[in-house]
Amino acid sequence: MFVHEKRPIRGIIFIILSVIFGLIAGLLIKKSAQDASLITTLLYRFIFAVPLLLIFAILARGRLALKVSQKKMMLLRIVFGFAGMVFWVLAIRNLPLGQASALFQSSAIFVTILSPFLLLEPVGIYRWASVLLGLFGIILLTDPFSGYVSFNIIYGVLAALAGAFLSIVLRRLGKGDHSLTVALIYNTSGAILMTIAVFVFPSEYHLENFNVMRDLILLGLVSAISQVFFTGAYHFVDAVIVTTFRYLQVPLAGITAFLLFAEIMTINEILGAVTVITSCLIIGWREVLKSNRSKL
Repeated sequence: MFVHEKRPIRGIIFIILSVIFGLIAGLLIKKSAQDASLITTLLYRFIFAVPLLLIFAILARGRLALKVSQKKMMLLRIVFGFAGMVFWVLAIRNLPLGQASALFQSSAIFVTILSPFLLLEPVGIYRWASVLLGLFGIILLTDPFSGYVSFNIIYGVLAALAGAFLSIVLRRLGKGDHSLTVALIYNTSGAILMTIAVFVFPSEYHLENFNVMRDLILLGLVSAISQVFFTGAYHFVDAVIVTTFRYLQVPLAGITAFLLFAEIMTINEILGAVTVITSCLIIGWREVLKSNRSKL
């Protein structure tokens, strides 16, 4: 049984490293969006993540590399993880990278909404106020009442919702199962599912050239590293803390997308992103205060 430890500094370092590698993965997806289909992108993303995770898991656990004690939670991790991955890739391919990242990072808001029901964690007036502020930020970010609103924003919202359920599942898995085993089984399941998808829809598999293949192979490797740090963070800090600190990816994605792809967010999108980030910061701050009080 893998025991959950309260080590906030290590957890935060894991989150930051996960953000950096996650940003690189997003850039690779954006770069290859016009030259590889969704199924092809996901196939390479999962298949080439497995070998590295397998090596890490064997080095860390030996014969127990594939052993999990919470099988139902593991199944939910696969379901929500795969759904979140599909919507995340679709969001990055169809939306400005900054906007897609901001929508995805709003999962902290949904975690707070779901916590009283799924984690039995009480939520006070400040956190509920933060949720309302965050939802207002999402409205600004997506601008649903505009005549020019893109249906593609639903991908970002669904990715955030799936990410919220995933955060809660990972929090529970982190109390009893090793992060490397969880990541390995999830990515192996994804690789199997996407291999089946290629056989069912062979016309959906295509690559423009070797450079695209190289980027997608790198995507799998980078994603594996990000997955290890992201999943491992749940051993050391609470779910809301993980999702809150990952907001760092929003400004980094916006700046990088502007420099590399000349993507410019509108004023409403920037204000919405800032509002969402502020909401997540307040949620995280309240969690830290609650944690400190419980130690007194």
